[in-house]
Amino acid sequence: MRCERCGRDLFKFVTCNYCNRKIGQECVKSSKRKTKVVKLVICKDCWSILPRRKAYKNNEASLQAIQPQQPRY
Repeated sequence: MRCERCGRDLFKFVTCNYCNRKIGQECVKSSKRKTKVVKLVICKDCWSILPRRKAYKNNEASLQAIQPQQPRY
């Protein structure tokens, strides 16, 4: 397997809950347990997008509801 963020070879990967990419442990910014079964993982790219970071801190894992904001011109 290869990391979909950095391209390194992986033995074990996790899936980001916000962009749905398979990433290695080096690309994980933070992870926490929502319940005993559900684990939330956010990658370094999603951490820089504020709506996704806010959803992570509020323990939300919805993929479709969290889209990057469109710039206003």
